[in-house]
Amino acid sequence: MKIILIGDVKNLGKKGDIKEVAEGYARNFLFPQKLAEAATQSAVEKIAAEKNKEDEERLNRLDNLKKKAASLKEKEFVIKSKEKDGKLFGSVSGKDIAKILSENGFDVKEKNIILKNVFRKTGSYEIKIELAKEISAKIKLKIQGV
Repeated sequence: MKIILIGDVKNLGKKGDIKEVAEGYARNFLFPQKLAEAATQSAVEKIAAEKNKEDEERLNRLDNLKKKAASLKEKEFVIKSKEKDGKLFGSVSGKDIAKILSENGFDVKEKNIILKNVFRKTGSYEIKIELAKEISAKIKLKIQGV
């Protein structure tokens, strides 16, 4: 029996896959659990339309992220912090960098800022911001003492 998976099913497939399964498996497990539906012509067309819509949304999201990365590239941001002899009283972390980016109109989450460790000294640093798996930008961060 041909079915369309409504949700991910372990050892069978992912949402939207069309699979051939035993009739009993479909009637007794997949249909009652609402994990699948019969693969009628209209259901197949509906799934194809949903996949096209999801692909289009994903491409739009990636395009927006690429534009954001291009606008971030090689920008310089300044963070002022209390210091003595070049050493900060505390540190500058991803949270602080996300805040300064937000104040400048760039909505970047802290998890997207790639740091090896926090900054404890004044100076200029290059920071990698990974917006998506294959989309990233580098910004310059200048930490100044007050």
